[in-house]
Amino acid sequence: MEQEQNFNDVLFQAVMERQKMFDAFLLPKMQEEYRISQSAAKTIRTVLIKKGIIHDDPYKYDSKINEIQVPPEDSFTDTERAAVIGRRLSQYEAMLDYMSNYYSFTCDFITTERVGKLVALNRTFSWEAFSNTSTRVNTKGLADLVYTLRSGNDPLSISIVNDALTQLSKSTQNITKTLKGLTEFHRERYKVAVRKIVLPGAVIDPERVMTNMRDTVNEIKRSFAATMKGQPFYNELIEEILREDYSPDHAVMQQELLARLSVAQADTAKAAKQETLKPVLMDGVRILGGVSPQMDELAVKIAENHHVLKSAERSFFDKLAAALRKAFNIPEKDEAIQITTVDPVTQTGKRESLKVPEFVDELRHRSRIYAGFSIKTSPAYLKIESQEEPEILDLLTRHIAEINVLLKQCAGLDNYFKQNAAPLDRERIRGVKVEISSLRNSLNKANQCRAEYASQLEEQQQLKKLGITNA
Repeated sequence: MEQEQNFNDVLFQAVMERQKMFDAFLLPKMQEEYRISQSAAKTIRTVLIKKGIIHDDPYKYDSKINEIQVPPEDSFTDTERAAVIGRRLSQYEAMLDYMSNYYSFTCDFITTERVGKLVALNRTFSWEAFSNTSTRVNTKGLADLVYTLRSGNDPLSISIVNDALTQLSKSTQNITKTLKGLTEFHRERYKVAVRKIVLPGAVIDPERVMTNMRDTVNEIKRSFAATMKGQPFYNELIEEILREDYSPDHAVMQQELLARLSVAQADTAKAAKQETLKPVLMDGVRILGGVSPQMDELAVKIAENHHVLKSAERSFFDKLAAALRKAFNIPEKDEAIQITTVDPVTQTGKRESLKVPEFVDELRHRSRIYAGFSIKTSPAYLKIESQEEPEILDLLTRHIAEINVLLKQCAGLDNYFKQNAAPLDRERIRGVKVEISSLRNSLNKANQCRAEYASQLEEQQQLKKLGITNA
């Protein structure tokens, strides 16, 4: 009897430690995955609406939500596809928004019943197997609409949607893994409650438990009705308790149960301890490497636009003087121009003095630097990779800030050229908005890497506070 009590105490302590892990670490992390999913789903819906593939849902789920409502999955005709999928995607996004901002992420709140609803919500769209050959109605319908987008000639929108789909697949798999672990935890917590509350009030003959399981279960059910009134009675779990406590190999089963609980916690600690966050930062560095072609194109267009303006402004004698300087290799004095740069966040303008040739040289210099960031075997990339995480973070932050400054100046130059070009020359002015938009998209992705690094670093610190890891 004393040995049985010792096992129950150890089991109770293991389950409580597991709950502490879920409440302090795993469930907050799952909430963050829901936030990422909501942002990605919103991105997909926004792009599809913008491209006219679906229409904004006039019956958005913006009313009060107090529980998860899983979008339907009944079939529809091809002519109904855009309307039905648009509506279901809107509802799915609304549920994710509710999960992200109003749901309680604790073991006590996310019961077994709610876990079932969350699993069903996760299956609304099969992000990890997203294809227009899917047998799931919603997945196939949305994949057909995304295929329409991919058939168009807007590579930026296609790239944005593809990134969102990848993120949804990753986040959904992480959520599913946590929900599976939470289901197993609820099973063991339920069994602990039965052991602690119900079994002491039940008359059980240890000699007859395994040979007369039905009568023993009925006896436990009688005690259960008095001590755990209102709670569901799971025959399967009750029989599991009896086998763990009374079967001939019960000692082995008990040790396996304790080992499963401790391994689950040890695996989480081991993963956190061994996890290096450097790859997350290096992803951001590689993304910056992809801006090199746009930098080169900006340099070409700005240089050409500057030449158009200077050629138009020169008199005959100015052109003669320029030809003579060129003949005798006399450098031409660069004059600064006044442009207005606008902060995209505050929309406030600022006057700046800029020498265009020097600015173009800076763009080309940057392009050469960033070209090395995208090649893993390049000396520049290997040098960055050899640095410590804080140094890489500082480098990534600095370059993102500096590119943002260059982009504001490019936009200011674009406006300057368009406003100051003679009417006959305006058609020769080449716009740079496409390159600026592409660069800003790359910066957003690099910033996402910084944010992910910060989030994972915080998770490691939380684990350290829990005494789970020495990371």
